[in-house]
Amino acid sequence: MNERAGFSTQRKNLLDQYARAGQPIICRTIPYQSTGVFQFDVVDSALGTAPGVAYAVARKNQQVTLFSYGVGDQINLGGTGNTRATEADTNQGEGSRTNGAQDFVIEGVGFYAKSMRVAYAAGTGNLYAGTGKPADADVLASLAGDVAVYDPAAINMPPQGQSPFNLENGMFQAILDSISVDFLFDRKRTEKIGTVNVMPCASAKSYLRANGAPENSNMYRIPEGYLWRRAGQPDSEFTANLTLQRALVVPINGIIPYVVGSAADAVPTTIWLEVSMRLFGLAVDMPSAN
Repeated sequence: MNERAGFSTQRKNLLDQYARAGQPIICRTIPYQSTGVFQFDVVDSALGTAPGVAYAVARKNQQVTLFSYGVGDQINLGGTGNTRATEADTNQGEGSRTNGAQDFVIEGVGFYAKSMRVAYAAGTGNLYAGTGKPADADVLASLAGDVAVYDPAAINMPPQGQSPFNLENGMFQAILDSISVDFLFDRKRTEKIGTVNVMPCASAKSYLRANGAPENSNMYRIPEGYLWRRAGQPDSEFTANLTLQRALVVPINGIIPYVVGSAADAVPTTIWLEVSMRLFGLAVDMPSAN
């Protein structure tokens, strides 16, 4: 049978192109990674009354664009939004582009909840108002949503946001089946990939969320692949668009603040869920001249 008439992957097509050109190549399997946030607005809180119940609402049609920024670019991860991307957020040198002169075959996708950020309003009798105000700069930044918070005992974060009773990130679990994933090439061609709930965690989480073995290489496989080309070629500009297709409402309990003389439960003003996406596959480029 003529192989050209059958199934042919983008990996094979790309390697054949380099072979016909007679060029030496280097292949790498390091995934590309990018991070963004979904926002929950905290509404209808009953401050000053026990138990201080409120609702965290993720609004419909929120869109997060990933792989659109490089290290050092300004990004919004919650709080004031004046955050510079680091290697912890992305491993791209330039937004929407592969690194160097790489061609990258996208053969797998994975998602995981990286962290959570929570903002509390200052001066309203809660966590960092009045007598109990902490002094450390990083602690203050965490209470404003500028620094991620890890709070397994739910002392400063509502237990629905993070607590040992969830075992996994409960808000991510609730939202992932409503997030659609689209690949956009050159700002003109869209490929609809699916929803996040069918895509494994791509991080060493527990069996509750891994959708298989809890390994960093766990992924949603795309055997045919998508070709993300090096700069100057067609399909060289790539982003992944995540869209929240429906609203999500999460009832949350307040936490008891450590402000002296305050008996009221405190609830946040905003919660941000940091979500990271990894693209697995094969990167191909030519050897360095140095």
